[in-house]
Amino acid sequence: MARSRDSQPDRPGSITTKHGQLLRPTIERIAELLEVRYRSADLGNIADDVLAETVYILLSLNTHEAIYRRVFEDLRAKYPAWLDMMSAPTTDLEALLRVGGLQRQRADKVKKLLQAVNTDNLARGVGPAEGDDLTLEYLREFPPAEAEAYLTRLPGIGVKSARCIASYALGHERFAVDTHIQRIFNRLGIVGDRRQKFDHDAFERVVPSRLRRQLHVNLIHHGRAVCTARPQCGNCVLVSFCPPATRPSPPRAATVHRTGRERTAIDLFGGAGGLGSGFAQAGFRIALAVELDRHAAQTYRANNPGVLVIEADVSKLTADDIRNVCPDLDEPDVILAGPPCQGYSHAGSRKPDDEKNRLYEHVVRVAEDLGARYIVLENVPGLRRVNGVGFQTRILRRLRRRFNANVYEFVAAHFGVPQNRRRLFFLARRTHLGPAPLPPERTHRLPGEPAAGETADLDETPRLEDVLRGPLGLPHSTDAEYEKLPDGTTLVNASTMRHSQKVVQKIEAIEAGGGPISYRRLERDLARTLVAGHRALPVHPWLHRTISVREAARIQGFEDDYVFCGPRWEQPLQVANAVPPPVARTIAQWLSTRYLDEDDY
Repeated sequence: MARSRDSQPDRPGSITTKHGQLLRPTIERIAELLEVRYRSADLGNIADDVLAETVYILLSLNTHEAIYRRVFEDLRAKYPAWLDMMSAPTTDLEALLRVGGLQRQRADKVKKLLQAVNTDNLARGVGPAEGDDLTLEYLREFPPAEAEAYLTRLPGIGVKSARCIASYALGHERFAVDTHIQRIFNRLGIVGDRRQKFDHDAFERVVPSRLRRQLHVNLIHHGRAVCTARPQCGNCVLVSFCPPATRPSPPRAATVHRTGRERTAIDLFGGAGGLGSGFAQAGFRIALAVELDRHAAQTYRANNPGVLVIEADVSKLTADDIRNVCPDLDEPDVILAGPPCQGYSHAGSRKPDDEKNRLYEHVVRVAEDLGARYIVLENVPGLRRVNGVGFQTRILRRLRRRFNANVYEFVAAHFGVPQNRRRLFFLARRTHLGPAPLPPERTHRLPGEPAAGETADLDETPRLEDVLRGPLGLPHSTDAEYEKLPDGTTLVNASTMRHSQKVVQKIEAIEAGGGPISYRRLERDLARTLVAGHRALPVHPWLHRTISVREAARIQGFEDDYVFCGPRWEQPLQVANAVPPPVARTIAQWLSTRYLDEDDY
């Protein structure tokens, strides 16, 4: 379940805008998502040698990366000294440059650039004037504007190349714009008109200085891999920021059912995407996700490329808002929702008049106005009665105005999740389609439960200690937000909490199942419902520390490559509040095969 926060929501549509206060947050979100996707992967630049970087950038112009890397390496292997390269016959350079094409022009540019550097070195009394090789290291002492002016006077070096050199080799906070960056920013509607020659300064002004190098690198990767001349929007983490006018029609879902129809869902209160991800795994296309919290929305975007995610208050969202940002949307098959549970939960305030307790009304309103066929609404068992007020009855009464609905309590461990998590699921079906959906049957038996009777053919839910074994067993105070291990394993969100020795000693004394809610030690068979008390998670079953976000995600049934965005202290709540994807997947498969297929005939 997503939590409600007093964060600044973006408008219901795309949050991209050319003007006003939303531009900076948009750029920051884009930069975060691209960093999660590409991790500033090396482009082969040479930060420790200004002249080497200058020649490298010169060779990279209008050439594929694999080719210019090879050409540069071949040149340096044959001519380790720049003076030797400068003096070499042009035909020899052409032979090495032939693989990249335009070898005559490139050889001429390299020689002219080196000759210009040589002339300047001699005038300054450095490099060859002192018996050394050619150098541009003195540019490190230049102010940024002077360094750029100097570089653009060198043969073959324009503004883009100069800013690349300044960023990579000189450490200046400049933003270089190539065709990939121009194309992406034009599509997002951030800067410029693709029909006009781009203005480097206009692009640089909209990017915070601390993000310029990182964003430049990751935009190049994205432009090469996804946002190409023929964009692969179904694999793009930035679709939330494309204006509807430039966003192409969404791709069909991976699973098209026997009627030829794809299944569509809208995910209200999407949180980190547990409920939506489970439905996507079952072949549904998530046409839209709505989540007010900035970091949870980013997590949803990062793990569900191609899904439009807007940051909006569901209580203020209308069907017209949704259709404006999803102009291709037909009547959705399912509305998904896990409204905030703080007003219902025994771990929360349990105030009957908490306005969050009435958010279910807006879920039903949106579903009715969009003509949705089904509703799946999830929340905690505590909503049955909150200090004498029966919210279960109220929710069913509201649903049953236009839907046939029932409520069921599901245990996550019955669906392969090593957690004794109990949640209510309201399953509702439009009245003209038939009676309310029945609950899906359990798919797993509990650890140690006999395989007999109704559980005879069921797989056993994995024990918690088996789920947590492996490379995640890191000591406390370990940083592992993104770490590649020697065996090739990549860990994400695996950092462990920083504990003082006093806290470690306190944890050591906690027995399995014991301890306060913020430091309750997990048992080895099944976890209790995960609670992120004080932004921390429960204590590990046998290690003397709290579990990491990655370990909590495993307990919830997320895949290991599902990444959680935002500051580390924001991540535990995202994981703990999520619907376990295996539970959601089971419900989605049940509704699709048992009900939706029948409705189509």
